Amino acid sequence: MNLQKFKTLVDLLTYFNSEQICRDYLELLRWPDGIKCPDADCGHEKVFSFSNGKTYKCAKCKKQFSVKAGTIFHDTKIPLRKWYAAIYLITSHKKGISSVQLSKDIGVTQKTAWYMNHRVRHSLGWDIPEEKLSGTVEADEHFVGGKEGNKHKSKRTEGTQGRSTQTKTPVAGLVQRGGNVRAKKVSDTTGSTLRKFVYENVERGSQLHTDEWWGYKGLEKLFGHSFIKHQENEYVKGDCHTNTMEGFWSLLSRGVMGIYHSWSNKHLQKYLDEFVFRYNTRQLTEADRFNLMLSGLANHLPYSKLIEDEKTNSWATDFKPVDRPSQYQQGSFGF
Repeated sequence: MNLQKFKTLVDLLTYFNSEQICRDYLELLRWPDGIKCPDADCGHEKVFSFSNGKTYKCAKCKKQFSVKAGTIFHDTKIPLRKWYAAIYLITSHKKGISSVQLSKDIGVTQKTAWYMNHRVRHSLGWDIPEEKLSGTVEADEHFVGGKEGNKHKSKRTEGTQGRSTQTKTPVAGLVQRGGNVRAKKVSDTTGSTLRKFVYENVERGSQLHTDEWWGYKGLEKLFGHSFIKHQENEYVKGDCHTNTMEGFWSLLSRGVMGIYHSWSNKHLQKYLDEFVFRYNTRQLTEADRFNLMLSGLANHLPYSKLIEDEKTNSWATDFKPVDRPSQYQQGSFGF
């Protein structure tokens, strides 16, 4: 079996016309060097195959497993063919796809589609790669939440104009010109928070462009810091601007307003992960993006974990980064 270069959803569904082909393809991407035990404490490479062609047994720990074990497909009753269609739709639609529309497209309930959507996002987790952004980098912050002026007068909250975080959630963003973007939900936009985010993600000595927000003061000690004054209607000054980052925020806003309509604070980081993944793979073909997604599946996300109380939910903070091929960070992909 070889990796496929399908160009459309029709091509994908035509090729994956049986559950066995779907399993074989997942095996090729998950274990390109041969099947091995998925247990993190074992990882033994000698396994035995059962006659049903679905189940394996580790020669060392004696545990039985399938290609779905320990992935977002763990214990799923939904055919992989529908999962593959969902992954294709989620990763190729520039502004995402709602659970209602996804349920209609692949023939499942809205509740099931919502769970599938989140399990796919679980594999698009934001993390801090070892390789930092460099060259010319733009930094900006964004606030996610509805405008008070659009709410009924009885539901408005006083004193929430400007940068208030009472009804909005701040998000910090960085983008390398011609490269990747990184976005993370933060508690506030103070100097300590924004500077820490920049220090963790940008190579020292890089050229950093921001607006005039005071939270970026002090960065000139480690970076070539230039800024523009938005409050004075200044948006470009020579090579200095934050228009690339603003473009990403615009795409994010179109997604929340036109597709999802609202995001809870609890799941906000995972929605950011979804948009970051699509942006960082924008130069890939639909087939390469699909293959990349399958090659870095995260561990199982139980439904109980997904819906647990936000105060005890550790999904967004304790998520183990997905081990993707290094080509993902470079903006190109190939096996």
